[in-house]
Amino acid sequence: MSNQLFDINTVYSGHVQDIGWGPEVRNGVDAGTTGQSKRLEAFKLKLEVPEGLEVKVMKRAHVQDFGWLDPVYEDDDICGTVGLGKELQAIQLQLYGKDADQYEIWFQLHVENKGWMNWMSGGELAGTVGLALQAEDIRIMVFKKGVSLKTDGVVGFVEYVTPPAKDPVVDANMAGKYFSWAELACDCIKPEYGFGWCDGYPEQDLKNQNAPYLIDILDRLREYLGAMIIVTSMIRCGDCNDHWGGIQRSYHTTWQAVDIVVPGFSPYEVAAAANELTGCGARYYRASGFTHLEPPGCGVCCQE
Repeated sequence: MSNQLFDINTVYSGHVQDIGWGPEVRNGVDAGTTGQSKRLEAFKLKLEVPEGLEVKVMKRAHVQDFGWLDPVYEDDDICGTVGLGKELQAIQLQLYGKDADQYEIWFQLHVENKGWMNWMSGGELAGTVGLALQAEDIRIMVFKKGVSLKTDGVVGFVEYVTPPAKDPVVDANMAGKYFSWAELACDCIKPEYGFGWCDGYPEQDLKNQNAPYLIDILDRLREYLGAMIIVTSMIRCGDCNDHWGGIQRSYHTTWQAVDIVVPGFSPYEVAAAANELTGCGARYYRASGFTHLEPPGCGVCCQE
């Protein structure tokens, strides 16, 4: 593809079974194999960004027998594994930086027995989890926001979740070990607000995809700090987000952010602990007295 189509060029290469590292390719060109039943084991990705712009990329891989690996951020970082004979099964890419909100990263995987899956965009997951299917090829592009590569009716990510055991009985009201779904719900159904704009749990598909990541962070942080965690805001419907003055396309509207207060700990102490423990993004608000947790990328930063 001509580089004239792109403000930001994606430059990437794939590590393939029996072949090793392939050549660097750019802007949507295949960086793997198809029709050869060879697993993609890892990839590298860097962005060529025009001078004056700050756009970076977080890369995360789900690998056979290891699950989701820690995210990587540098140009030369390997996303996946090399030399272990393990297949790459799914990925997550997300732009960050002061100009990242002007652009969207698009990525697509060719998966064993499924072929090319749908294009997915920043923060979404691509590939499969729990199906033991290897990714074989990868394509990546960055466009200005407003362009969509998705094809209606084509799946971009599939996760097999083992059905819960019937014994012991799982409390359907609990989202995690320590937190109920009611604590995480939109303010629309909370008695003190009762706005009524939604049923409390909008965007069910995104809830199933994104909420477990944050719930796991909350459970781990609760045990690490040994203190009660008060959730002040997680999911918000669009109307509720507007009511509270949230930014457009807020992570709160896609089950990717949670605001918390931990009695006995400062917002900074909570943010630092969450980031060190899980690698999540953590923003702390001294004046307002709360901590905001979100996907990796921002590190630990003060918003006030």
